[in-house]
Formats: sequence, structure tokens, C-alpha cells
Amino acid sequence: MSATPTARYLDVLALPHVRLTFGSALVGRSAYTLVLLPLLYAVSDATGSIALAGGAVAVYGATASFLAPVRAWFIDRFGARRVLTVLILVFGAAIAALAIASLTAAPGASLIALAGLAGAFAPPLGPTMRVAWGRLTPDGALLRKALSLDAVVEELLYLAGPAAAGLALAVIAPGTALLVPAAFVLIGGLLFVSTSTVGGMAPQDRCVPRKDRGRSLLLDARFIAVLLPVLVAGAVSGTISVAVPVVLAEHGGAAAAGIALGLFAGGSALGGLLYGALSVPGSAIRQLVTLAGALLVAASLIAAVTGFLAVSIVLAVAGLFFSPIMIVSYVAAHAAGGRYQQNAATTWVNTGHNIGAATGSALAGVLIQAAGAPTAVVGICAAAVALVVVAAALSRLAPRRVSAADGSAAS
Repeated sequence: MSATPTARYLDVLALPHVRLTFGSALVGRSAYTLVLLPLLYAVSDATGSIALAGGAVAVYGATASFLAPVRAWFIDRFGARRVLTVLILVFGAAIAALAIASLTAAPGASLIALAGLAGAFAPPLGPTMRVAWGRLTPDGALLRKALSLDAVVEELLYLAGPAAAGLALAVIAPGTALLVPAAFVLIGGLLFVSTSTVGGMAPQDRCVPRKDRGRSLLLDARFIAVLLPVLVAGAVSGTISVAVPVVLAEHGGAAAAGIALGLFAGGSALGGLLYGALSVPGSAIRQLVTLAGALLVAASLIAAVTGFLAVSIVLAVAGLFFSPIMIVSYVAAHAAGGRYQQNAATTWVNTGHNIGAATGSALAGVLIQAAGAPTAVVGICAAAVALVVVAAALSRLAPRRVSAADGSAAS
């Protein structure tokens, strides 16, 4: 296939091995969108304590997020197929065990321990698929298109997953509902690791000197410059998830907040599609700084508007900039990871977003309690501007930049 900057999404899907690799990964990844609600209600029903249920969700999220770089290191070091197979089997077994334990009213400590075990072994199917795109696409234009498609579909999964889980909980017990994501991750995940693309992600050659594998990505100023806008995007996401229900408490309540937040996700999906369809000039860092700045400006307008319609419009506009930030970051991570740290690079992008979201949610809660939602939103967005400025400064310190168009180094 000839490489053209106007490559279509259909061109990506027509590439050899894409449909099986991407399709099986999506089945496995959908498990993550189906876990949280059943987990919350399963532990609550089994123990009669919402506090224990919240603790189980928190432990699951913490181990899944903060151990992600460790799992990525194992994949880069020992090969994707071997490590992912272990992670998939243990994660699926832990979720299934959690389901059975909740149905038999096991003690809260046991349920929390199983939730922590599941999180600790959560297989990074998304980051590994994004590494796989680099092997499946023959040129930079198609890689950017593929990563755009990946980001958009992931947004849609996180829109549909919780809704599907909610519908399932209306007809079956939460513990039984947990068996669904356990099955999805086992079926989709094991099919994914059986593909030739994942099989080609060989372990590092142990004869390669440590200095040739590259130093830690967190010691690379260029890579930190990529991560800071991702941190900002996560902080905005976490902030609005807490602030919007408060802002709309007297303008439609929970239903209005759910629709408005859904429009943020919808705007993000649309933004990803638009970004993938356009040929955007400039280095990755320049694009990230611009996109993060636009996201902060749009999100801060929540503090200046009232009513369901106005807040929804602001969130939909802000969402347009969210997916492009993640897409550009993943393209840059492909270049930054080099030969030996591909999974680590893409996983750090995910982890940066998760840390930002957790921090934004926590700060929003404290600031809203102390000064109200508008002040909290403006304050967090203003503080996040400093991170964007630091990212721009770090990019100036580094002589090489990553081109968002093709993932290569540019002067």
C-alpha cells in the first residue's frame, strides 16, 4: 500500500493481521469497562458496607494504575506473549474468584485482597495494542491514523461499558455480572496473545549491554515534556467528574450530570476522529502544549456558565481536545521507547493520565468543599497551566523533538 497523508481508517483496518489483533484486543479491553460497577455492588451486597465496597474499588484501581510500569517492564524484558499470558490468566481467575466469593458472602478483607490481586495483575492490553500498531502499520501516516482509531474506540468502550454493566445489574446479581468481564479478558486476551503480532514482541536480548537499552524514560526531558500534558488532561478529566455533578445539582441533578459528562466523552471521540483525519503540522511537544492549553481554557469556562445546556456545550467543546492529546502522546511514546522500552513508554502515558485524574478528583473534592465548584475548577486549571509551561520549557532544553506526524525525531 502506498503511504499517503490522506490514509483512511478503512486503510488501517485493511492491513494484514489488523482485524484479528485489534478485534481480540478490544474484546479483552472491554473487560475493564465492565468491572467497576459490579465490583462496587458485589462487595456492598456481600458485606453490607459501602465503605468496604469503596475500599475494594480503590485498592483495585491503585494496584492496577501504580503497578502498570512494573508490568510493562516485565513485558519489555521477557516478551509480550509470555508475560501477558500469565497476567491474563491470573487477572481472569482473580475476578472469577471475586465473583464467587461475593456470591458466598465472603469476609470483606478477602474481597478487598482479591480486588487488589486482580488490579496487580491487570494485563496492559491497551498499551500493548498501541505498541502492536507500530508493527502493523508500514508508515507514520497510517500509525497516526491507527492510534486515532484506537483512542476513539476506547472512548466508545468507556461510554458503552458502564451503561451495559448497569443494565446487567438490573437483571442479574453483581457477583454473577463479574463473571462477564472475567470471561471477556480470558477469551479476548488469550486470542490476542496468540496472534503473530504479539508473538513478534520478543524479549530483550540479555547480551545487550544495559547502556544500550537506554536509561529510564523518566530521566529523559523530552519524555517528561510529553507526559506533563497527559497529566494535565487527566487532571481536567478528574476535576470535571467531581465538579459537574455539583454544578448541575440544581439543574437536573445526577441525570443531567451523567448526560453532560457523556457529552465530554462524545466530544473526545469526535476530536480523535477529526485529529486522525487531518494532517496537523508541528512537533509533538508543540501540538501537546497547544492542545493542553486549549483544553484548560475550555474546561475553565465551566466556572463561568450555568444551566444544563451551557455546561453540556462547554464540556463537549473541551472534550474535542482530550483524545488528540492522548493520540499525540502515544505517537511520541513510540519514538521515545526506542527498541527496548516500547511498552514502558506507552504505559507511562496511561499512568500519567491516571495519576492526573486521581489528583484532579482529590483536589476538586477538597477545593469544592472549601470554596465552591467554580473556584475549584478555575484554581485547578490555573495550576495546570504551570505544567504546560514546564512542558514547553523542557522541550526547548532538548535539541531533538518528536514529530507527531510520523513519530520520528525532528530538528
